[in-house]
Amino acid sequence: MAHNTTEHFMAPSRLLPSLICFFLLAAASCQTLCAQTTVNVSTLQELQDAVQKSNQTIVMKPGRYRLTDLPKRNRVFSCSGSNNTIKLSGVYVNAPIGTTSRSYIKMPGDNNTFKGGVFEDTYKSGLKKVTDFSRYNQNRSSLAKGLRGSAVFEITGDNNSVVGTELTVRGSFPYGYGSIYGIGADNVYGLDKRCGIVIKGKGNTIDGCKIQQQAFGHGIYMQPPADKTVVKNSLVEGVMRPSKDLYRETNPKDLPARSKYKLPLSDNRPIPKDVMLPLAEDGIRAYSRSGSVTVENCTVKKMRGGIRLYLARSATVTNSKAVDCGHTNYNMPNKGKITGSSGNFAYAPLSDFRLSRSKQNIELTILPSPHAVGPHNVADILGNSHNIVFHRSKGPIDKKLRPIVVQGDNSTIRNETEYPIILQSSASGNTIVSFGPVTDRGSRNKVTRIKQPKPRFAATDD
Repeated sequence: MAHNTTEHFMAPSRLLPSLICFFLLAAASCQTLCAQTTVNVSTLQELQDAVQKSNQTIVMKPGRYRLTDLPKRNRVFSCSGSNNTIKLSGVYVNAPIGTTSRSYIKMPGDNNTFKGGVFEDTYKSGLKKVTDFSRYNQNRSSLAKGLRGSAVFEITGDNNSVVGTELTVRGSFPYGYGSIYGIGADNVYGLDKRCGIVIKGKGNTIDGCKIQQQAFGHGIYMQPPADKTVVKNSLVEGVMRPSKDLYRETNPKDLPARSKYKLPLSDNRPIPKDVMLPLAEDGIRAYSRSGSVTVENCTVKKMRGGIRLYLARSATVTNSKAVDCGHTNYNMPNKGKITGSSGNFAYAPLSDFRLSRSKQNIELTILPSPHAVGPHNVADILGNSHNIVFHRSKGPIDKKLRPIVVQGDNSTIRNETEYPIILQSSASGNTIVSFGPVTDRGSRNKVTRIKQPKPRFAATDD
């Protein structure tokens, strides 16, 4: 008797979906098993080899290592593998200045997590802090040796995370003069920068990292095609120098002496004697076409610009602090948003609203700045149609009340501080609610005075 084949065999139309499901589950299972592969390494050479493969948990043996343990022509960790977790807890890497001329950590791979590790650029002499800038800059071959503009850590891949990594960045030329001798092709005496972390990929996160930026260059910065970058729980700290100290460099080979104590790129005006010079560039910086940036719970200190995102496509900053920076502590793009954050104006404005970017939503607590030097204002509000709230922190009132200066139109500004507001003649149609006094030189502005509000945060720069 003929058998009914449908009892024993599945019809092709029903078999195909089942096979597809089987192979997808098998592939997913294989990927999971591969991702669980653990690779233990105990030398930099083994680490260098491992990070070029994929689907691993790479664990480095804790200890102290030197970049010079690697061959001279190949002193770079190229994390070209993907789906790796690279664990460097307890790992310290000494990178003697002059032993490599480019980035020595690179991440072209995707979906990696780079955890821990302390990487320190060191001077062969054992020098820790530059105080003799004359001697330093005259010893360009060993001390003042940068990375030709590169960053120590370069991320070009997508969806990577760098977590809990610490960098001490040293070695650049010139160092000790901020940007007065140029920052690009317009440099006067040659230029050799050394930066911290550069991000050129999409969906990357910097979390819980610390950068001591003791060279001329940026701390963390984004360049195209970067997008959807998140920087959180991180610290970038630079170094400041009184400008009057440049007049103490009298050796004919010293850069201030060679420039006759003038600003060669600024109509040869004399070097000012009453400002602080930031010896690095910006703390967290976005360049044009670098997409969206989110900054959360970060601190930037003593850099040229603090959180400087005015060229990003969009940017949000929350629960962050920028203090003692040399050009500005904050600036944002059109429709940029700052909430729950704070900053001071010790050496530069709290915000300078670079390029008159507009429609920003800003909530900032102004920290007292009794050590302020230089001719700047608390803030220079350019652009139009902002919604701004300035809170006051706890602590003593500054003896010298510098102003908040408004030049744009149609903004709503609530000033809960004692600092005065000046509406310039160009300011029109603004709504001002202020505890501090208001001087209105503009037109169609609406001004209301308020009582002393409750302070928001403690006045600490720690």
